[in-house]
Amino acid sequence: MIGVVYKFKPHNKLNGTLFYCYEYYRFLKTLVDVKFYIVGITDGDRQLINKVFSEKYVDYVDEIVPVQRIVDLYRIKLQQTLILDVHTFYMCKEFLTGRIHCFSNETHDMYKYKDLREVIFYGIYSYQRYNVKNMLKLNFDIFKPCETKSGVFISCLDQTHLKDNIRKYEKQFDKPIILKQSHSGQGNLFDLIDHVHYVHVQQDTNNRIIPEAFHHNKTVTIEEVYTYKDSIRMRYDDILENGLSTYTLTYDDEMVKACLQSCS
Repeated sequence: MIGVVYKFKPHNKLNGTLFYCYEYYRFLKTLVDVKFYIVGITDGDRQLINKVFSEKYVDYVDEIVPVQRIVDLYRIKLQQTLILDVHTFYMCKEFLTGRIHCFSNETHDMYKYKDLREVIFYGIYSYQRYNVKNMLKLNFDIFKPCETKSGVFISCLDQTHLKDNIRKYEKQFDKPIILKQSHSGQGNLFDLIDHVHYVHVQQDTNNRIIPEAFHHNKTVTIEEVYTYKDSIRMRYDDILENGLSTYTLTYDDEMVKACLQSCS
């Protein structure tokens, strides 16, 4: 059995990793027997995630398998585990089984098991530590088409900076301003806007709002406060020059191929 495993974050319920996990699960589901496990999710938060996913993705049905306690992962006895953030891996590593594939979304110490279990880390950027080079990708095929209304989504990792400058943005953009609602969602965000403005204030390791915005043909602008070249500027420049193919989930993804090899 293959499982995509994600440790729920009550302080940041709706985040990019959660969406990446579901999109990889949906892609793998067309090919193999796979389940989507969310560790530590309540019934109420499961209803929230189901609502948000149904608004964002086509043909959505509730296939979340809740795992109430981390220790319960050991009883499932997965042969292959796909994890897309190191927080989940380090929270759950003692109770994972079989072969583990983990995307290095941030720096870490490259943990190795002392028994027969194996963990393989994946990454692409210089600030990630990994064994196999691989870009984290989006499953655009399951995105719902979106409408276009006049509005701008201000994306910023530092909510204090955003709050302190919100009046500036209200004057800058002569249209409704939409902000992230990480605890409630707001339908399909891209139905509400025609513009994404990214305020770059700190390192963003695997940004997805930029490729999503280009996929939906929205205007994308970047405000550089933090000048380190990370996934923001790299993805923006690359998509403008080469399109979205590098960021589109396909059979060539190294994590997908590794999971499929166990079934061949």
